[in-house]
Amino acid sequence: MRIIVNPAAAVGRVGREWARVAPMLKELGFEGETVFTERPWHAIALAEQAVRDGHQQVVAVGGDGTVCQAAAGLYRSGGGTLGVLPLGTGNDIARTLGIPLDIREAAQVVLDGHRREVDLIRVGEHLALNAIGVGLLGDINTRAARIKRVRGIIGYLGVALVSLVKFESPPVVLETPDRRYEGAMTILAVHGGPSTGGGFILAPRAVPDDGLLDATLVPGIGPLGRLPRLVAAMKGLQVDTPLGKITYRALDHQSTMGAYVGRIGKKDGRGVMTSFSYSDGAKFLPSDDEVKKLRPAE
Repeated sequence: MRIIVNPAAAVGRVGREWARVAPMLKELGFEGETVFTERPWHAIALAEQAVRDGHQQVVAVGGDGTVCQAAAGLYRSGGGTLGVLPLGTGNDIARTLGIPLDIREAAQVVLDGHRREVDLIRVGEHLALNAIGVGLLGDINTRAARIKRVRGIIGYLGVALVSLVKFESPPVVLETPDRRYEGAMTILAVHGGPSTGGGFILAPRAVPDDGLLDATLVPGIGPLGRLPRLVAAMKGLQVDTPLGKITYRALDHQSTMGAYVGRIGKKDGRGVMTSFSYSDGAKFLPSDDEVKKLRPAE
């Protein structure tokens, strides 16, 4: 076993807490070499090297990004199994796979040898687990990655505000055997599992091992229309828009808009949306009790 730790995960919390976590894992029976990521995307190379060195099991310690990179490294190496110790901010991969968010319980899942095959999302040469975001989501993440002085939620909110104003919804064409969408796109979320962003459900019917990806498309909303609707939603109002209602959930400060929801299959070797229809986002909001069960105790 080789344990890959991302000390930068959860805004550096993993690095700060590793001195406490490591003895606990040893006490539970974890035996293996520990290596630490030193730069972005480093976990890919570390996982690939682990298999080359003869380790058939790699355990990723960190957030969803660390887990995705470790999975990509195993895929490149052609072998190995991946264990997940969720210590990130969102931990949606653990939620999707039913891995406990409690670190002791998650460690026991690894030690007990529970295994499950899951679908991978491939975009060009890149691989991901659970979900990818295109459009506004990608713009926010790209801007956030450039921040050098301000990290964490403050920096993220700052770049999100900039993206809300500056992001230009590009024209896209989505074709299926029986449908075609041509128009502006604000967000395209492609999911193997139901949630992203720490439990925010964008693809409620997604199953991580059914060989299909679910997609949610939010059509174009101009810069002048985004901020007023966001402000109104944050005040707890339900706002009517051309996309349907924006519904605000006070429990976790999430706002949900209507969207085109569909499934992705293959046609001539390429991924295409096989069907999609418009859905009111409010219909897919879980109850407050369900949200509380998904989220770790504060």
